[in-house]
Amino acid sequence: MSAPLRYWRIADQAGLAWRHWDGEYVFHHALSNDTHRLSESAGRVLLQLLEGGESEQADLAEAGGLELEDLDVILSALAKIDFVAWR
Repeated sequence: MSAPLRYWRIADQAGLAWRHWDGEYVFHHALSNDTHRLSESAGRVLLQLLEGGESEQADLAEAGGLELEDLDVILSALAKIDFVAWR
């Protein structure tokens, strides 16, 4: 039995602004007014969603050169801080 497909997107009203330097991404969440420093991998995942819109988890992993297990950890962490949501 395979895992159900999850489609990920930027969370509603997140209003993300970002900067990148020295291998780190800094994202500001407009609704909460919180700023988070993220790893290179997490930043790339968010940029993929910002630029490409809603994406299936396997497609995000392939595009980002990530293993599905690693991507799952990243997406779970980003969902906890209301940066991303899935359906």
